[in-house]
Amino acid sequence: MPPDPLDTPSTSDHFCFLVRTHHLTPSALEYALRQMGTVPDRHAWRRFIDSLLLLLGSTLTLAGIIFFFAYNWANMIPFTKFGILQAGVLCLALFASLRGLEQLSGQSALLAAAVLVGALLAVYGQVYQTGADVFSLFLTWAILITPWVLLGAFAPLWLLLLVLLNLSLILYWEQIINPPGSDPHTDLFLLLFLLNGVALLAWESAYRQGVAWLQNHWLGILLFTATLTFLMIPTLITIIDFAHWQTHPLYAVAVVLYVAMTAFSLWYYRSQRHDLLLLAISLFGILIVVSTLVARLLPLGREEISWLVLALVVIGQVYLATKWLLLVNQKWQEA
Repeated sequence: MPPDPLDTPSTSDHFCFLVRTHHLTPSALEYALRQMGTVPDRHAWRRFIDSLLLLLGSTLTLAGIIFFFAYNWANMIPFTKFGILQAGVLCLALFASLRGLEQLSGQSALLAAAVLVGALLAVYGQVYQTGADVFSLFLTWAILITPWVLLGAFAPLWLLLLVLLNLSLILYWEQIINPPGSDPHTDLFLLLFLLNGVALLAWESAYRQGVAWLQNHWLGILLFTATLTFLMIPTLITIIDFAHWQTHPLYAVAVVLYVAMTAFSLWYYRSQRHDLLLLAISLFGILIVVSTLVARLLPLGREEISWLVLALVVIGQVYLATKWLLLVNQKWQEA
């Protein structure tokens, strides 16, 4: 038995569809959107400006601390360098504890303290000249802030941890496993895909379960884009130079995974969880790959004809992608 339409949760798309079908007036649409919170009111704008200024102030404060060290480095004794940074970390962590991690100010202070931990590790390496590889700095940084990340329940903190893990993996690969100047391997791209793919699956699961602090859409966009990019890079390399397919068989694995992920994303974000932006990102990736393939197959002798054909291919793909996205959005609104 189909569900009762009155039991279906209202969305902004439904109200916009009612306006287009002349079942609702524009004034009633504006009132409904304000009641739903889609259109921000005065209090929502005030909270947004307060949050924006708080994050901007934290960013400028951290930048000031870092530039202060850069300018006065030669005139500061090690005790002063460590004392200022340790005092900053301690004060920020204490402020976050007193303010509470439920408040944005407390979460921002904890994020700032996590960033200063990295500055403290960098100063330690400079003062004592440990000679450790750079990847160990980022890995140690990630390990030290992990308890704060688990306690903070703050999306930017999780993003900082993921960035540090990505940097640690990339630098470890370049410095230990695959030094600069060697032949490219797709192992790194596949490892980065696994790392970011696991993070994306965790975010999708938390988002579907309604975890409040992970409902910010921007985090999912960044994770999806990073995961798709780490598969698209070896795919483009394979298209540009087919020799990689024979010398490095894992490039074929990356290509297959890219095709599979793109197909799954187009199905999932169209049928299971409606997300027009992620569909557009998937189609943009297809546009880049197909355009690169066509450019690779075009003859090199007639550049004018090749550029014309490539331009027509790009225009045609953009038209088809836009048309498909409009049809998908229309079906969502009519559902």
